[in-house]
Amino acid sequence: MKITKAVILAGGLGSRMAPASRIVAKEMLPIVDRPVLDFLVEDLINEGINEILIVSNKNKTCIQNYFSNSKAKFSYIFQDAPLGVADALLYAEDFVANKPFILLYGDVLFYSKPSSVSQMLECFKKNKLSVLASRKVRGNKISLYGVLGYQEVNGKKFVTNIIEKPHPSEAPSNMVIAGQYILTAEIFKHLKQLSGGQLFTDCLLSLASNKKLVISEIEGKCFDIGSKTGYVLATLHYAMLHPQIKREIKSFMYSFNK
Repeated sequence: MKITKAVILAGGLGSRMAPASRIVAKEMLPIVDRPVLDFLVEDLINEGINEILIVSNKNKTCIQNYFSNSKAKFSYIFQDAPLGVADALLYAEDFVANKPFILLYGDVLFYSKPSSVSQMLECFKKNKLSVLASRKVRGNKISLYGVLGYQEVNGKKFVTNIIEKPHPSEAPSNMVIAGQYILTAEIFKHLKQLSGGQLFTDCLLSLASNKKLVISEIEGKCFDIGSKTGYVLATLHYAMLHPQIKREIKSFMYSFNK
């Protein structure tokens, strides 16, 4: 089944990027000369995804203004308040229309060739199951993420557990959730069954309990744009690739390291 729809979650307050995020949505912060969301949308369009829903809030009108002339068809839904991934995703049920779809977090940026979207689509094509993008993290940094337990069967990595921010000694692997997915419409059944205190992670675990969630290990670099460190690293990375400025940036970095 060809996937033609994507949902981008962009409703968070961006508190880690304050005070800049009080003026500009963190998803629209520039990476050299393009906003973060532009990179995500480009990856989607390149894979034939022509319908995109952005779940956001009414204060982020800059998103609508920027994509008003895009090649894709955009829809927007505004949350009353930022209540987490599960709440935001429920807004997308009618848009998805009972078909598989791509889910991207608006503050996670991958630099990879082929794109992370392409790699996930290839995984979905092979397995016809929901796909969770993952990357490897080493050392103590693993305690900052949702860490995956998995079982490998015939080359497929089935998710068996997700532990949020474990101590490194208690982490089931060095593979972490990377903020991008391909999900079947079954996810909405699990979202509606959430009780008080449960999170989107619990929905993923419900899929995993029936061997319906596989890992796509993304080959490439991942940047958390919601953090100052991630944003600066992403900017430096793309600056060193930019045809107009890469020579000056590389020269500066070389002199800085002397």
